Amino acid sequence: MQAIVITGTPGTGKSRLAKLLKQKLKHAELVTVNEFAIKHKLVMGKDEFGASIINTKKLAKLLNELVRRSKQTIILEGHLLCDMKIKNAKVIVLREHLKTLKRRMEQRGYEKRKIYDNLVAEATDYCGTEASKRYKQVGEFLSSDPKLLEKVLQFIKQGKKEEDIDLLDELLSLMKQERNFSL
Repeated sequence: MQAIVITGTPGTGKSRLAKLLKQKLKHAELVTVNEFAIKHKLVMGKDEFGASIINTKKLAKLLNELVRRSKQTIILEGHLLCDMKIKNAKVIVLREHLKTLKRRMEQRGYEKRKIYDNLVAEATDYCGTEASKRYKQVGEFLSSDPKLLEKVLQFIKQGKKEEDIDLLDELLSLMKQERNFSL
């Protein structure tokens, strides 16, 4: 069956989009990858910020097995998905403007260094670059786009890719505004 992968840096709106897609795509199953990894005991420890370190090789193997056995569309959601290969998946990389992303991460209580790391990853399109190395059908979408769901559904049906989203200038501007915005 078909797999739809939703990935992007933390705070880009992956969970929200995944829930909207599940509502639109009748008979689709939604798998939140972090919860799946915890359920299958794939956590190997915690990083310096307290986030789970996941065995991504085993995770990819289990997810591919799940997709292969499924008789319905599987929506996989999680930032780790850009670093693994799910066979025959269409990949949606969610992007977001850095000021919005920064605000969301602050609201979640992220430490300043973790915010910085994630903003740099977003500005340099880490998830999009890594996903493009592993998958054939990758589309990048701005999560604050009012037509996001419509564009994503068109991508799923027709494979029409969105244009690349360049956020490097936003990173430079943000760094200039906040003098202590560095490691």
